[in-house]
Amino acid sequence: MSSGFEFDVFLAHNSLDKPQVRKISAKLRERGLKPWLDEEQIPPGKAFQDEIQKAIPKIKSAAIIIGSQGLGNWQTLELKTLISQFVNRKIPVIPVLLVGVNQIPDNLYFLKEFHWVNFEQEDDSRAFYNLEWGITEVKPPSNPKTVTLTAEEWFNSGYSKGESGDYQGAITDYNQAIKLKPDYDLAYHNRGWSKHKLGNNQEAISDYNQAINLNPEDASAYYNRGCSKYKLGNKKGAISDYKTAAQFYSKQGNKEWYRKALQQIKYCEQGFFGRLGWSKNSAAREWFKSGYNKYESGDYRGSIADYDKAITLKPSYALAYLNRGCSKYKLGDYQGSSADSNQAINLKPNYKSDYAFAYNNRGIAKYELGDNKGSIADYNKAINLKPDYALAYLNRGNAKSDLGDKQGAISDYNQAAQFYSQENKMEDYLDALERAKKLENQ
Repeated sequence: MSSGFEFDVFLAHNSLDKPQVRKISAKLRERGLKPWLDEEQIPPGKAFQDEIQKAIPKIKSAAIIIGSQGLGNWQTLELKTLISQFVNRKIPVIPVLLVGVNQIPDNLYFLKEFHWVNFEQEDDSRAFYNLEWGITEVKPPSNPKTVTLTAEEWFNSGYSKGESGDYQGAITDYNQAIKLKPDYDLAYHNRGWSKHKLGNNQEAISDYNQAINLNPEDASAYYNRGCSKYKLGNKKGAISDYKTAAQFYSKQGNKEWYRKALQQIKYCEQGFFGRLGWSKNSAAREWFKSGYNKYESGDYRGSIADYDKAITLKPSYALAYLNRGCSKYKLGDYQGSSADSNQAINLKPNYKSDYAFAYNNRGIAKYELGDNKGSIADYNKAINLKPDYALAYLNRGNAKSDLGDKQGAISDYNQAAQFYSQENKMEDYLDALERAKKLENQ
């Protein structure tokens, strides 16, 4: 990278083309270049516009990436700024046409003046050669050598891919990190998590075993190994791991994860329905379970009928009202959903998280009925009960947006993105960020 610039190239793209842009970013890093990609450089909770404005002076060149969907709204604004930088600073502006795009759209007059790079296939060596040439303004060797990365750099690359949902790519990078540093406990740990996310729980357990052998006090490795064991039906083994994780979390003073480990133990010992406090032979509990299973299979009317029977047998069954409200919502009965949420709130579910869930559900029903202010009041209560409730922040952002509170909505979307990121829910994380982006672009 040339001195005086922190980044070699700014990757301006439509969010719909994100998967291919991630691959381009990774390939450029392999060639020793440092690209600027929003999801790799903008932390949760930060405004896109502010961070992009900070980045522009630090870049040496810009790639305007065009896919089959054309430019995104945010990308259009970026293009105007980058063309200005081309005029004022003479930075290279490189149109990059993805697979399936053969020419620059007619309405992008300025870009037609630039020599573009055209990808005929995703892993197009000729296109990458030309792109590197445009970025550096120096013709690269005909057979460029891949830059040798350190174990830590491979680990960081794997971590970024895992955060973006590319778990297979993350595993590949962690393999390289472990090859260079066989005692890299965190690489084993994270590779195990990526395998778990892909459903390869037996292989994940092997990696967690290795991580624990290298670092016997890695509480998260025990916790995650417990998750994989539970998925494989080994409840006894899962409980043992959760207990060990809880001991280490307590020792570390990590109260949040200590509580989560204890909760997992409870779920393993009692199952989902054990939290309701009913005996195994409870008829109401069995109707509730049947209703829950029908809801999960998409039979919402059938689930309502079963919840009705559970409520008849136990009129104070808060969770039955709450879940029946969910089924009614799915069928478009927002009044009925709101009424059931009211009843659940009045009966006060045993768990604070369920209480928060009830307020959130009532807020959703009110929102669908056009009562934005009422929905916001319920989302506020849900968040007070559960401050890390990502969905409640997202829903409150929707209501604020409808009321014209643009900044309030953006703040809520960014807050939702931050909590989704912590939960490793990357699709929801990206959705929340995209909502914030669209509002900032209006």
